[in-house]
Amino acid sequence: MKWNKKLGALLLSAALLAGTALPSLAEPEPADTETPAASQTQDTTDQTDTSPAAEGTDGAADTGTDASDDAQADTNEQQPAEGTGTAAQPQNQTGAEADDGSIQMPTITVDAKASILVNAETGEIIHANNEKEKQYPASCTKIMTALLALEKCSLDNVVTMKEEDFSDVNNGASNAGLKVGEQITVENLLYCLMLPSGNEAANALARTAAGSVDEFVQMMNDRAKELGCVNTHFANPNGLHSDNHYTCAYDLYLIAQQAMENSTFATVVNTAQKKLPATNKNPERIIYTTNHLILSSYSSIYYDNCYGIKTGHTSQAGYCLVSYAKQSGYTYYSVVLGAKDGSDYAGSFTETKRMFEWAFDNFRMQTATAGGSAVTECPVRLARGTDHVTLVTANDVPVLVPKGLDMSEMDIDISVEDSYDAPIAKGEKLGTVTYSYEGMECATADLVALTEINRSVILFVLDEIAKFFRLTAVRIIVGIVIAAFLLYLILSFIAGRNRRNRKKRRAQKRRKQRQNQNRR
Repeated sequence: MKWNKKLGALLLSAALLAGTALPSLAEPEPADTETPAASQTQDTTDQTDTSPAAEGTDGAADTGTDASDDAQADTNEQQPAEGTGTAAQPQNQTGAEADDGSIQMPTITVDAKASILVNAETGEIIHANNEKEKQYPASCTKIMTALLALEKCSLDNVVTMKEEDFSDVNNGASNAGLKVGEQITVENLLYCLMLPSGNEAANALARTAAGSVDEFVQMMNDRAKELGCVNTHFANPNGLHSDNHYTCAYDLYLIAQQAMENSTFATVVNTAQKKLPATNKNPERIIYTTNHLILSSYSSIYYDNCYGIKTGHTSQAGYCLVSYAKQSGYTYYSVVLGAKDGSDYAGSFTETKRMFEWAFDNFRMQTATAGGSAVTECPVRLARGTDHVTLVTANDVPVLVPKGLDMSEMDIDISVEDSYDAPIAKGEKLGTVTYSYEGMECATADLVALTEINRSVILFVLDEIAKFFRLTAVRIIVGIVIAAFLLYLILSFIAGRNRRNRKKRRAQKRRKQRQNQNRR
């Protein structure tokens, strides 16, 4: 895919030499009108890292009024294209060697309200800041919109744009230049949604997937719960500001991870520009991504290892970016929410690029435990011929650790029962092992039985008998029987003593009678 980006840039250079100029972003066009760039037909990459104004904002320009603030968004695409540098950034701490020779855990400070960086291969979170705290996502919302549209709609389904699709596309809100009555496929609507961040495309996809925007929003919230989101509630499919429309960096990672499993989604979000075919309302035209990390290889912020995903901006949310990068077999998801504006590019771009570079420079994959290697032994009851079971990891356990780390320095936490009862099948899961370093959890793997453990019939029977007598009901019955037996013994003793006493008294009486007779 990288060569597609560079080819587009070369083609655009030829267009510029021929005298073709791309439009400025200084004056946004109305949200429901076609912009000059939208009508371009050459299939090139925007060499100046700019996109059409109608494709460049998620809302109206901030005029200082509440209404304008509610509509403003995705102005991250309006940063100067040919910047020669970026604002000073916080320094990164690398995996330096400590005085005792150990490797310190690399850290990074990200200038944003919330951020997270996750290794895709292991699910390891190597950086997190306020990752589960409530934030406004702006147009990063559209990741969930695209995911549901792909799950519910056929790509070649033709959608007719309706007036209701443009209800919140006003005052310069980001749009894809679509028009009422325009007929366009779901696939091309997805490009309109994810590249220029078209709000009308979001509404049309929501209506097509669920019958109405309200029903679609309910689907969004239901899907968020299914994915394990912890602090998310959607109020619309486009991300325009609402106090009741929020998520967190961790949840956006979960949503993006699920969406990237769809090959169409992965292709769309890694597209710098898309040539849309002519429709009944628009001529053939090119739309551009708002993501400067992939837009133009001629810009200072371009990052060749980046493969998407989605930008966002409102005055309330700040600058937001969900991204995905891979290099030399390593893959990462990043989320930056509430970043600041920068001198050349929005902080969402500079901070994301800096995080990726930091991760690729400072972490390496190692094997914590080879598959089949013994991790621990546990006692086994009722077994025939053995009294323990050896627990191993079924497969190799890869961990992402600081570069140069000796694996003997890893902390290992084993979670198992005090003992297990035979029989135990070979490969049966009996526990887990967690590897961590300096408090960062690196990997968790299942522990399984190395061999089959057979049960002893005699021990099993004796154990069942013991279990039977340990039952509460049985104990009560046995207690009653024992109490009755003791009572019987006591009563029998008392009765026997009474009989002996009576017999003794009778004998004494008879002796007295004999004595009286002898006296006479």
